Amino acid sequence: MSQDPLPWKRVRSGERRDHHVLRIGEDVFADPRDGQERSRVIVDADDWCNVLPLTRDGNVVLVKQFRFGSGAVSLELPGGVVDHGEDAATTAARELEEETGYRAGRVIALGTYNPNPAHFTNRVHAFVALDCEAVHDGHPDASEDLRRRDRELLSRHLLLRAGHDLSCPREVEESPPQVAGEQMSSGAVRRPAKSLIDWR
Repeated sequence: MSQDPLPWKRVRSGERRDHHVLRIGEDVFADPRDGQERSRVIVDADDWCNVLPLTRDGNVVLVKQFRFGSGAVSLELPGGVVDHGEDAATTAARELEEETGYRAGRVIALGTYNPNPAHFTNRVHAFVALDCEAVHDGHPDASEDLRRRDRELLSRHLLLRAGHDLSCPREVEESPPQVAGEQMSSGAVRRPAKSLIDWR
């Protein structure tokens, strides 16, 4: 089995062009194979989070909004940028309520990943929110035009079972929301063939 690639050493960091949500620049790295210097575009961005909200009656809560990058209306999970000084679980619960009006009973961390490690420096934090209840119509930012969509995902029996399987004895005693750090097991829920409907 081949060895892992060697890390490239950053030789120089270029000036960043600040676009508020992104800082873009070109850094120079030394290729460990031959020592050649090669330029790479680097995008500095804040961490963000996504949350899969599940209600007690078996719905998943999604949002629709126009996205300028794709030039189309997108059906998405709620989420947003993690503010400086705020932990990602708190951001997930806050963004969920601001965008949809749903408040989470429990927020459980699923994991963290790099969305585009070729260029981006940030991470994405993924969460599932259980026992979500509608408390208002949502309070998105003035620049956001969001539409909430509630879609059937699981039967009530399976949802409650998922909530049980996702419980973690290390839950932080904070309410609301309660935050747990255990990852969701891929085998926790066996989804029936007809549990999903067309979300368009």
